[in-house]
Amino acid sequence: MTGAFTRSRAGLARGNPPNFSGASAAGGTYNSRAMGGPTSQTQKGHEEPFAVQFSVFLPNRVGRLLDLLKLLAGKGLDVLGISIVDSSDWSVVRLVCSEPEKAREVLGAAGTAFTETSVLLVELPGGAGALADVCSTLLRAELNIFFAYPLAIRSHDNPVVLLSVDDHLLGIDALTRQGYTLLGHEDLAEPL
Repeated sequence: MTGAFTRSRAGLARGNPPNFSGASAAGGTYNSRAMGGPTSQTQKGHEEPFAVQFSVFLPNRVGRLLDLLKLLAGKGLDVLGISIVDSSDWSVVRLVCSEPEKAREVLGAAGTAFTETSVLLVELPGGAGALADVCSTLLRAELNIFFAYPLAIRSHDNPVVLLSVDDHLLGIDALTRQGYTLLGHEDLAEPL
């Protein structure tokens, strides 16, 4: 994810990927209010509305997905969203877990091949066309959506969708300016 934007005191600058602790490359937290916009916070008021998606690489063999899910469940981790892309030999299982730090440890200890990606989790307000409105908001900000899939959780009884966009900080700013609620990895550890 090289080339991602990070917030600096001078504004947006091309640099390192976002820091999940909420600190930017300049040492501060991302706050769009300081830049003239609304404060970007998660549902529970955290400053970094990023979640972590794990992309797990599995041989395309019967039972391997079940093995992965049992490994995570056996360590008390809930899989809150999942998407699978397969080929003849390998599958990439994209998933979001309730506790990303713990999931990272479990996958690493098991010797499982995986990568991590920061993603946005957007609460879709009720009504027809909510996802189209989110897409329109991102289009107006000239952001590409690389992939999207729904999560198996709800926030305020509304569905939640995972989005991977080419610039997460601009995506956060565009979505929060339009009043969308974003969830972060802290929000996933406890029910909303």
